[in-house]
Amino acid sequence: MFTNILARILIVTFLIFLLLFGYTFLKTKNIEKHYPPVGNFVSTLDNEVDVHYLREGTGIPVVLLHGRDGTLQEFTLSIFDDIADKYEAIAFDRPGYGYSKCLNPDKLTTKQQAKIINEAINKLGIEKPIIIGHSYGGAVMLQYLLDYPDQVRGGISLAGVSYVDEPPTESFYALPRYPIIGHLLTHTLVLPLGNIIAPNIYEQAFSPTEPPEKYVEVISSLYLRPEQFKATSYELSHMYDSVNLISDYYKQITTPVTIIFGDTDEMLEYKRDGERLHKELPNSEYILIENGGHKIHHSHSNIILNELDYLVDRTNN
Repeated sequence: MFTNILARILIVTFLIFLLLFGYTFLKTKNIEKHYPPVGNFVSTLDNEVDVHYLREGTGIPVVLLHGRDGTLQEFTLSIFDDIADKYEAIAFDRPGYGYSKCLNPDKLTTKQQAKIINEAINKLGIEKPIIIGHSYGGAVMLQYLLDYPDQVRGGISLAGVSYVDEPPTESFYALPRYPIIGHLLTHTLVLPLGNIIAPNIYEQAFSPTEPPEKYVEVISSLYLRPEQFKATSYELSHMYDSVNLISDYYKQITTPVTIIFGDTDEMLEYKRDGERLHKELPNSEYILIENGGHKIHHSHSNIILNELDYLVDRTNN
C-alpha cells in the first residue's frame, strides 16, 4: 500500500517537473523570439566569452554597464538614445546577461568582468571612454578604473554599488548553485516563480515612481531565462568578496568620477554607497537627487544627461 502511494507521488512529481521544464523551455524560446539581440557581438578571452553590445552615435565614447537585474535594455529604455544624439553610446550586456555568453559563470567577479569589458572595448577600437555603471555595474566600473586607469576618460557611478558590509541574503537566487538539483530547479521553478516575484522588485527599484509596463515586461522576461538567472546567482555569490577586494583602494582612483544617487533609493544606501565613496575618491563630484529612487536614469534622465555633459567638460581640460 505504502509503496503504491509513494510510486504515485513520484510519478505526479515527475510529471509536474516535466510540465514545468517544458513550460520554461517554450517560454524562453518565445521570449528570445520577441526580444532578440539588438546589436552585435565581439569575442573576448580567446573566444570564450561573446559580448553583446549596441553602438550608436559619434563623438566621445560613453560605455554603459547595467546592474544585476538587467540587460543593455536598461539603457535603451531610458537614456541611450539621448546620449547617442551627442556622443557615441555603447551599451553592453555584461557577461552572462542578456545575450552575452559566459561559459564559466563561477568566474563572474568584478575583476573578470572588467577584464572582459576592457578587451571588448579595445577590440572595438573605442579609446578613452566615459563609463557609466548603474547599480552593480557601478562596482564593475570602479574595478575598471582601478585596473585600467590610463584607458578611461571618466566615470559615472549611477546609484552604484561601492561597499558591501556583509554577504547578501541570497535565498531564491542561490537555487542555480545547488549541486545536481540546482540545474533542475533553474529550468523548472525559476521562471514561473520569478514572474510572481518580479513586479514587487521593480516597484521597489522604481519607487517613488511607478515602473513602466514595457520595462517590466522586457527586463523581467530576459532576466528570468535560466542561463541569465544562473549568471545572476554566481555573480551574487562573488559580490561580497569582489567589492571588498577593491574598496580599500578607492583612494588610488584619480580618474574624474561623478556619483549620482536618489535620496529615496530603496535598493542601496546613498550615504554608504554614495557619500562614503565621495569621501574616498580624490577627484569626485556627488549629486543627490531629491525624490529619486534606484532607477534615477529613468525618472530624472535630464539630470543624468546634464551631469554627463559636465563630466565631459571637466575632462576636456
